[in-house]
Amino acid sequence: MKVLIFCHKPPWPMVDGGAVATARMAEGLAARGINVEVLALATPKHPGGGLCPDGLRFDTLDVDTRPRVPAALLNLLRPGSYQLQRFFSSRVVEIVTDRLRESRPDVVQLDGVGVLPYFAAIREAFDGIVVYRAHNVEHQIIRDRVAGRGKSLVSRWLRLQAARLEKEEATACQEVDGVIAISEPVAAWCREWTRGPVAVIGVGVPDDANQPARTTAQDLVHLGAMDWPPNREGVAWFVREVWPKLRRRHPALKFHVGGRSSERFGSKIAAPGVVVDGEVDSAVDYLGAHGLMIVPLLSGSGIRVKIVEGMALAKAIIATPVAVEGLGVDPGRHLLVAEDSLQWVEAIDRCLSDPELVAALGAEALSFAQEHFSLSQLSRDLENFYTVLTQPTA
Repeated sequence: MKVLIFCHKPPWPMVDGGAVATARMAEGLAARGINVEVLALATPKHPGGGLCPDGLRFDTLDVDTRPRVPAALLNLLRPGSYQLQRFFSSRVVEIVTDRLRESRPDVVQLDGVGVLPYFAAIREAFDGIVVYRAHNVEHQIIRDRVAGRGKSLVSRWLRLQAARLEKEEATACQEVDGVIAISEPVAAWCREWTRGPVAVIGVGVPDDANQPARTTAQDLVHLGAMDWPPNREGVAWFVREVWPKLRRRHPALKFHVGGRSSERFGSKIAAPGVVVDGEVDSAVDYLGAHGLMIVPLLSGSGIRVKIVEGMALAKAIIATPVAVEGLGVDPGRHLLVAEDSLQWVEAIDRCLSDPELVAALGAEALSFAQEHFSLSQLSRDLENFYTVLTQPTA
């Protein structure tokens, strides 16, 4: 079987959760002997530049997706969303259709919402199976971000964009041959629209991943791409509403923030004890070097890949209800869940004063990750899904 994965950002280097999700899927399929090609849009925000593992073909196509005010205003006169409009390039259409005729894959996987503008051209040039991998329900993220922000021009424009994007996501689900959803909540939304089967296949963790020694709760750590608005909003809220209360109780406590673009965000969260470490070379080493992993996400969809990675590293994790949606975890056993600032302070206090709790959370998290996010098992499930789709119908 040959699979062409067409994605809206390069999977390598694995600089954020979306890249990790795509890279792991491609690597897992290749490990099962499937011929995998990855074609990715390279944008100013995600230029790529990484090397893929041996056995995979990986190419990038440059697209300038930088938002521009004139284009955003002109978008009001068009039916589609500006978010997807920015990813479209007629030059890319030509390259992709030529690639399809050259490679003749059995399955084309549209990996992420950003490549949906190319669906019509792919359908015209390719008569095989086309599948959409939904990392999130993207329009819901926009709606969550503008909820309660009044009726300013920007808010009204964003609400319009969310409505248009919802229609585009629904249309994609209706027209593809199948959907791969990253979590059950995403799958539930897709099932409302799709005519084909929906498989829930999350983010795989390599079965031979090395786990660092379990750390104590000596400090706090957050790792995530800070050019993603929900990450910025969540961390800013934590520093504003939770961190001052914690520092009064624990004056020596440190909060480490790492990830892409965190340096540029540093001035927004400047506070005593907050340490901005910038982009890190290794998520495993960075998370292993620090204590409690916190994920104070206030909006979002899909699953938080960094939580999956943290669980696979036996980290004790505290997160918001939004952050754990779709993971299937048992709060209090696999990790702790906190919603308001008081719950956050109480949860962190518990961990700082109870090393046995931290060790137990880490052990349960690791066991859960091994059982539910095994890359080999998820890759097998995906291969079976593709095999069924490609079988001739009677």
